[in-house]
Amino acid sequence: MVKGIMDPIPTLVDSGSSKNFLDLKFAQEHDIPLTKLVNPRTVIAIDGKEIPNKIKHRATLEVEVEGWTFDVTFFVMDLGDTDMILGLEWLQEADPDINWKTLEISWKEKPITAKAGKELPIIPEEFLEFSDVFSEELFKKLPEHRPFDCNIDFKEDAELPKPAKVYPLSPIESRTIKEFIDQELADGKI
Repeated sequence: MVKGIMDPIPTLVDSGSSKNFLDLKFAQEHDIPLTKLVNPRTVIAIDGKEIPNKIKHRATLEVEVEGWTFDVTFFVMDLGDTDMILGLEWLQEADPDINWKTLEISWKEKPITAKAGKELPIIPEEFLEFSDVFSEELFKKLPEHRPFDCNIDFKEDAELPKPAKVYPLSPIESRTIKEFIDQELADGKI
């Protein structure tokens, strides 16, 4: 159930979907407030192809599943016959028990809620005297050569391995790994 909508909503729970999705027509029919995205998002289908229409809106709804309530952010797009998809993002947050024989979702116990305490310092007090070890600048260069360094000896004229693709990554993961590699190259670590 969604707060403000009395009828149960047929929902697809899909661990293959990295995000949560809400059907545009369903959102319009139920006057669900939509927030326009600053940057429209691309969706990659299960076959690896980009869906032509970009996602331009999102909606945050209070969703109740089997007596448990969650605030869920959905990307809004045309889903055809499906009103709502709860994807991996929701599954990881909700962490339900799924009975694959009966296709039922349940939880062992209610979650524990607590208020956040005071923010802890990045470096604990007992390590402050070593704060220079934690500096970003120190990590931008490799350590000095030492007598116990291990050499990696390459065979002369050996054939290099052919470049291989990394396992499939989402666009965000691909962008993140590229930024990391570019930074490591710029710092001279690679």
